[in-house]
Amino acid sequence: MEQPLDVGTKQDPGTTPGLDTKYLATYLDDHVTGATVAIQRVRRMTSSYSDTPAGPVLSKLLAQLEEEREFLASTARALGIDLSRYKPALATVAERIGRLKPNGRLLRPSPLSALLEVELLRGAITGKLSGWQTLGTLPAEAPVDRERLAQLQVQAQAQFDQLTELLTRLRPAISRRRTSER
Repeated sequence: MEQPLDVGTKQDPGTTPGLDTKYLATYLDDHVTGATVAIQRVRRMTSSYSDTPAGPVLSKLLAQLEEEREFLASTARALGIDLSRYKPALATVAERIGRLKPNGRLLRPSPLSALLEVELLRGAITGKLSGWQTLGTLPAEAPVDRERLAQLQVQAQAQFDQLTELLTRLRPAISRRRTSER
């Protein structure tokens, strides 16, 4: 088995042997921040697209994302890691500013919006899956629920697959001319 590279970091006293919480804290903080922003985006998307094929997929995803974020936060607490209150707040502001982009229309929703948002969300799911895999590499002594991590990896793959299927249904909408636009 290949050994991870030692980049010369020091272990914090009083932590799990072999566990560098300095970088792990930043890593978990960033993932919790990403989860927070994803929840906000999916909550808005669920409302905006409730009457479309995306509605049921997003509604189910929202409940899962909220549970996953809580798992991340509780894992950080179990590892003795304090999460930032500022990163999620700043990321929320950035996410809301990102909503201002009109995607080709100013007054009505654009089919491009749903497509781009689902693509972005699918990319975030890929990052989340990698996060679950990374947490699985922590030392065996680390207080991490490995069974739940395995479930979350399967869940993330299912979410990716559901969003991929949704994208196949959304893609044609950006090139179809609508009678009201002629």
